Amino acid sequence: MIDTPEPGEIETLMLAQPAVADRLRAVAVPATRDLDRREADTLLRSYLEPHCFPDAVRRLAARHLLVLVGAEETGRRLGAIALLSRMSLAEGRITVLSPACTAADLLSRTEYGPGRAYLLHDWIAPSTDRTDLVNLARKLAELGSYLVITRNGAPSQAVEVEQSWVTPDPGELFDLCVSTFDLRAGLAPELLTRARDRALTLPTPAHVVRLADRLVRDEEPAGEEVAAWFDTKPGMREVLGAAVLAFVHPLAEPAFEAHLARLDRSWRTHQPGPHAPPDSHPLITVSGGLVAFRAPRHRERVLAELVARYGFWLWQPLREWVRSLAGEGPDVRMRAAEGVAALAAYALKDVRQEFLDVWANGTGAERLAAADTLSFMCADDTLAPEALRVALAWARDPRHGMATTAAAAMGGGLSVRYPADSVTGLWRLASGDGPAATVARRSLDLLLEQSPELATALPR
Repeated sequence: MIDTPEPGEIETLMLAQPAVADRLRAVAVPATRDLDRREADTLLRSYLEPHCFPDAVRRLAARHLLVLVGAEETGRRLGAIALLSRMSLAEGRITVLSPACTAADLLSRTEYGPGRAYLLHDWIAPSTDRTDLVNLARKLAELGSYLVITRNGAPSQAVEVEQSWVTPDPGELFDLCVSTFDLRAGLAPELLTRARDRALTLPTPAHVVRLADRLVRDEEPAGEEVAAWFDTKPGMREVLGAAVLAFVHPLAEPAFEAHLARLDRSWRTHQPGPHAPPDSHPLITVSGGLVAFRAPRHRERVLAELVARYGFWLWQPLREWVRSLAGEGPDVRMRAAEGVAALAAYALKDVRQEFLDVWANGTGAERLAAADTLSFMCADDTLAPEALRVALAWARDPRHGMATTAAAAMGGGLSVRYPADSVTGLWRLASGDGPAATVARRSLDLLLEQSPELATALPR
């Protein structure tokens, strides 16, 4: 375990994070902000109310506080926005609160305006306090304001303010998207039929909406060609080639061959024996000396299939190879971090245990890979709260090496999605001593230099 960065590693941590944050700003906005009525209406264009919705409207109107409980990507965020839009409010905007707020924070340290709407999505508080939540409901009722919280898991003891959430029918949701996006006029009936059949097999409403969105962009239903290729039981070298690109896409041809050879050797130590030489790869193309997937969407689909179809005998050497990429230079390290972040959508627990926690307590390059991974996770609405949860856990003990990584991450992508939480977390680390405090102070200085308005989030 390396608790203190080597000379120069702190500077490396500091120099790289602003670039990652700038990259994220191009594709993401702060999670904690105000949604105006127009933006809320746009988000609800393709929203289909599940059968539990009328009861949820009634309970929110009566209680002023409702916690929607269920699995990830079941439409709870849009459900919360739809519920709040049904309430009688003094103004239409919805204030989005930090998922890191505790029940005590919500009750005693959050300012609520009268007749206002509030949303807290993907609550990551370690526990819910029934008394605080019931008292919070009373406080909101006195103000005539409303708060909807969403969280993963099962109902808790605070049943008075909780609602189990269910998904709408995927076929009906697809039909709504077809109507909303006016797809019938521009697509062949057989393509729509095939897409609807696929929608019925998808696990969450978010997947159904993404399927329809790809049709708007004139793309074939994603995943079919990748799954079909894996169904042919391809040779292991072809599988390893797809795995290499899934984590470091794209690559110059010599670098691709070198990484594939290294992964192949590692795999053979776990699974000895000959395998067939490679054929032309249906998912991979080589153009201008660059090896890449034929379609960018193949990267995520390959990761999903690798998780679903292969076990320890493939993933053990694959993990070892991916972990080693942190030391391969800034370009490869950043691509590997992006690949691990994409993997988190399908294997979050494994990513935390096998990559993030290992890198976060390693060398400066490994810590940077961990911070970059959290930054790239922040580009995804579902993964962003998990990235915040991980960083806050690392920062809990400022004397631990992981706190240094947390300080770097808070100066990167986390500062884009959760600016106030990042400022607060950095201030707490900067108030101590040791390497984490040094990184936190520099991260905080850079953050406030770029966004002086964030100084209002500093504790008084």
